[in-house]
Amino acid sequence: MKSEAKLLLGLGIGVALGAAVGYIMGSDKKEEWLEQANAFADKVRANVKSAIYKGKSEVNDLKEDIDDIAEIAKKELAKH
Repeated sequence: MKSEAKLLLGLGIGVALGAAVGYIMGSDKKEEWLEQANAFADKVRANVKSAIYKGKSEVNDLKEDIDDIAEIAKKELAKH
């Protein structure tokens, strides 16, 4: 994508977000919208934390598997 197109896309997204925030802040349901946004942010935050924990766990499992394979390879090489 050309830099001008990226700039226009960014400006368009910024204008849309600004209009949405202005509408929400000017509406009577501002508190309800903010509560929903906070609840959504909390869910996203929890999902990210869960994904990070799961990823770390899988990396540790992979490290253990690699260590086991390396140990087996050392034993096999020592036999020959």
